[in-house]
Amino acid sequence: MRHAGLAIARVRLWLLGAVFLVTACGGGEPAEAEDDKDDAPAPPAAATGFDPATITPALIALGDSVFRGLAGMGTCMSCHGEDATGPTGVAPNLRDAEWLHSDGSWEGIFKTVQGGVMAPKKHSSVMLPMGGTNLAPEHLRAVTAYVYSLSHKVGQ
Repeated sequence: MRHAGLAIARVRLWLLGAVFLVTACGGGEPAEAEDDKDDAPAPPAAATGFDPATITPALIALGDSVFRGLAGMGTCMSCHGEDATGPTGVAPNLRDAEWLHSDGSWEGIFKTVQGGVMAPKKHSSVMLPMGGTNLAPEHLRAVTAYVYSLSHKVGQ
């Protein structure tokens, strides 16, 4: 009887591993046909615009988590510092009014993070697109809203 229980446990473990592999490799859901993509609803206007009035405390909180690497695989803090003042000299201060690679608007910050900085003006390190990670669109919007909020008044 003990051998039967061990065999069942092995089968369960094997099935769990198989499910993990299929899920991790993108299986389990049918591929979307090219024609179906045109029928997808457009995202809401608030999710595509850069009006600072749409920056909410929840968006800033998510952005702070991305900045600190607690969500979305963010790596910002490693170069810009825990307090975003760029204390290491590797990356700029994000809390002052000086913007080296954009105009300091939310959209400008978004484009800088999205595209990276391959030719830094004052600092010793490049910034890879999205900090060298693959941020999900909601994490990219949130972290750039957070960075914008560090030097601009929002929600007041």
